[in-house]
Amino acid sequence: MSHTAATRCPYDSGEGAMTDPCRDYLRHRDIEPVRWDEDLALWFVTGFREATELLRHPSLSSAWPERGSTPLHAAVGGGDGARTSGLVRKWFMFNDHPSHGRARKLVAPLFSAERVAELRPFVEGVVDELMAAHRESIDVMADLAVPLSGRVICHILGLPPRVAPHLEAWAQDVAAFLIADYLPDVVTRGHSALEDMTVVIDQVLAGEPPVGTGLHLLRDAHRKGEIELQDVWATATFLIYAGFETTSTFIGKAVRSILHTESWERLSGDGADRAIEELLRFDTSVQQVARVATDTVEVAGRKIAAGDLVLIMLGTANRDAEAFSQPDRLDDRREIRRHLGFGYGAHYCLGAGLARLETQIALNALFAKWSTLRFAEPPRTRSHYGVTVLEHLVVEAAPGA
Repeated sequence: MSHTAATRCPYDSGEGAMTDPCRDYLRHRDIEPVRWDEDLALWFVTGFREATELLRHPSLSSAWPERGSTPLHAAVGGGDGARTSGLVRKWFMFNDHPSHGRARKLVAPLFSAERVAELRPFVEGVVDELMAAHRESIDVMADLAVPLSGRVICHILGLPPRVAPHLEAWAQDVAAFLIADYLPDVVTRGHSALEDMTVVIDQVLAGEPPVGTGLHLLRDAHRKGEIELQDVWATATFLIYAGFETTSTFIGKAVRSILHTESWERLSGDGADRAIEELLRFDTSVQQVARVATDTVEVAGRKIAAGDLVLIMLGTANRDAEAFSQPDRLDDRREIRRHLGFGYGAHYCLGAGLARLETQIALNALFAKWSTLRFAEPPRTRSHYGVTVLEHLVVEAAPGA
């Protein structure tokens, strides 16, 4: 199968702030859309059409932590072949029908369009509070995205505000656990983070969770015998991790993308709301998701065997020239029928609406405060077990702002 060759990103000018922030995974794009990696013993899927097909394929299971071992895990030896932990393996994102649907349906009301709309005043209040302390510059990650996402997900779940500052460290340790659970120190930190989460969850459950919150909903389901206590822990820890990580990452990436492409002044006014979907496509918050084949799957002329691990590169697929004209250009007027920023199919991100709301409010607050903005220093990233993490994004008012 032929695949359109990628064009060089017009913003890629070498090292520094203007280098394409997605360059670390776009290198996969210039080869086959579905390819086998002999060293890692897994499939990379980078084409938009192929990724979309496989995200909905009935023979690709989301339960990769149960049986998605790699040579790195085999080299460690021992165990039953299962990965991460029993608690993580109960997260509904790592389960298939019908258990996935049951758990998702239970907490879906927390993220309905109506509930998300009701959160607007709370989110606006938090953003105003966080922005008030900054006159000339701000670290978008440390001063805005991270505390905002933490406080919002704690509010939704019914966790006390004092828990929010701990979420970043917990999320980092859990993220490493999902990737590098063949390293003993990563496993230790991952288990510790999950244990710390369950401790604060139990503290809230021991009292009276605020009515309408996630923990109130889960507590009632447990009391009715609909779910076990471990299901409460699993769902709550998953929502803490995903609710914080996805949104904080997107806010930072959105601001970086706008400045990186010199689009700040053009997107002022209502441009931020209009550009959200394009920002999601341009630099995807969740870059990849894993699946494991339960039967033979044929795609793009390749045959994926039962038991094979499949890594679907969402960020790379969202830059596929066969799906998007000039995919490496940020175009806020682009008509997007579909992108994979929040996945696709049954596992489409439950909190997509919340992530959009928080990012819109954060961007509009930044636009209102600074009509012009620039990088105060190059964005600082670090490699977190193979995934590039945006750690600091210090911006400042440009002259004349």
